[in-house]
Amino acid sequence: MTDFTIPCDTFARLTRVVDMESKELKPWFQAVRIDNGIAIATNRVIMAVENISRDNVGVTHVIADPALIAQCASEAPYKSVLTITVNEALKYAVAKTTLGYIHPGNCVVWSDEPNDFNRWREIVDLTREPAVKSSGGMYWNAETITKLADSSPSGRLVFEEIVDCTGARPTIIRDVNDYEWFGIFQPFGAGQYYSSATLPTWMVSL
Repeated sequence: MTDFTIPCDTFARLTRVVDMESKELKPWFQAVRIDNGIAIATNRVIMAVENISRDNVGVTHVIADPALIAQCASEAPYKSVLTITVNEALKYAVAKTTLGYIHPGNCVVWSDEPNDFNRWREIVDLTREPAVKSSGGMYWNAETITKLADSSPSGRLVFEEIVDCTGARPTIIRDVNDYEWFGIFQPFGAGQYYSSATLPTWMVSL
């Protein structure tokens, strides 16, 4: 058996990125991935990544169950930790919080399908080198950027200095108060390119 741990606050925050209503997303995208001490959540449009504990060895996907999220949110002010005990042989896992809550039923995703979530590092690595020059107008969807901000520890974010909106790379944002978290999003609309915003002509002519 293997134990994975994640702060209740981190789990509750990161699930704000997850699209739990989607009928199209594979089940691991409706979970928080713990990957060797890093927690990741994505809805395939945005991604939130947080460094949690290097004591977590291995990979698991903790289901974003509403009851578990609510419990973690209620225990977050007390610095509670969510412990997931995984029994690989039985393909079963139990989640328990510091304050004694035990989640009923299996709490992780088990699947033999190819797991696209394994590509998360590949996506993040596209931002390793800063963009060379700005291009196009950054597309900002209020709903998704709000989810990303809500998943951060403080909600106070800073963008990259140069944003390339051609589709060559995603954009990274950082929490100004917490070094352990960052977010990733595409700065362009799906299949669209936008010119940079300028003052409208009706205002210029006044």
